[in-house]
Amino acid sequence: MGLLSLAVLPLRATVAAAELIVAAGEAVRPSGPIRRPGGYGERLEVLLAEGGPLEQLGALSAPDGPLARIEQLARLTSDDRPLGRALAPGGPLDRLLADAGVVDRLLAEGGPLDLLLAEGGAVERLLYVGGPLDRMLATGGPLDRLTAEHGTLDRVLEQGGVLDRLFAPDGLVEQLLRADGTIERLLTPDGTVNRLLTTDGTLDRVLAPGGGVERLLADGGPLDQLGDLSTTLARLADLDDTLQRLGALEETLRTLGTLGDSLERLAAVANALEQLAESTRELPALGDRVQGVEAQVVSIGTQLESLAPALDVLGTSVASLQESAAQLGGAVVPLGRLVERLPGSRRRLGAPPGE
Repeated sequence: MGLLSLAVLPLRATVAAAELIVAAGEAVRPSGPIRRPGGYGERLEVLLAEGGPLEQLGALSAPDGPLARIEQLARLTSDDRPLGRALAPGGPLDRLLADAGVVDRLLAEGGPLDLLLAEGGAVERLLYVGGPLDRMLATGGPLDRLTAEHGTLDRVLEQGGVLDRLFAPDGLVEQLLRADGTIERLLTPDGTVNRLLTTDGTLDRVLAPGGGVERLLADGGPLDQLGDLSTTLARLADLDDTLQRLGALEETLRTLGTLGDSLERLAAVANALEQLAESTRELPALGDRVQGVEAQVVSIGTQLESLAPALDVLGTSVASLQESAAQLGGAVVPLGRLVERLPGSRRRLGAPPGE
């Protein structure tokens, strides 16, 4: 810097200060860039206002703000976490969405999903009025009982319940999703899922007309029977009460166990009664026989009535014969006496035989 420049430096500083003051005056005038409508002043006021951009930028870094959520998502999708391994290039999700992959075959025309949603298909049969789904969602149905207070769902979701144990560190879910875990082996190119979804594979056969799904959703099929399961369970509950009452009869049954001899005698009596029952089966036929005997007795009575006059006549004849016999006896006695008086009659009467 020369002496001249040094000499004029105060002057130049003064001129610069004057220009700065003039520019500041221009800026703060009502029509200037700071104070005019839409100027820098209003913009700065908007930036610094409560709930403005600066405050919102500060909220991004709050513990419960978006940046914290993004950071949490980044941790969940890191390469050493199950979700990160599922989303990694070449991972299970890539293989699912690859060309001609599992999802592609599932959504293809005439594929499993197309068969499910076709007219008259499995989904339509499942959703008709009064169908399996209606019965499943009915009041008092299976779903109602599942979501009841202290029901199955409550027990699954309670603290320390099934769901907590599933998602615990190194629990079942982490074991399924870890590297070389069950899910990754299922989704390999030659894995179970690919074989399941191949053309004419297991899923095609299950969803084909007359296949497993149609039989499952048919009227009176397994799903219908499952909808009627509540009635069976109610009967089982009644059976449980009956069994409890039978349990209370244990002592009585033990007492009955000592009645063996009495029961044997009762069995003998029962056998005798059975034989008597066999004998009484002939009683209806006995009535016919008695009627036949009555008819014969009536016939004999009629014949006896017809013989009564003859018997009366015979009685009179017998009386006459008795009188005649008496008269004949009276005549024979004097005749015998007369014969005894005849000469030689005593000798002949007293002679031995053969003379």
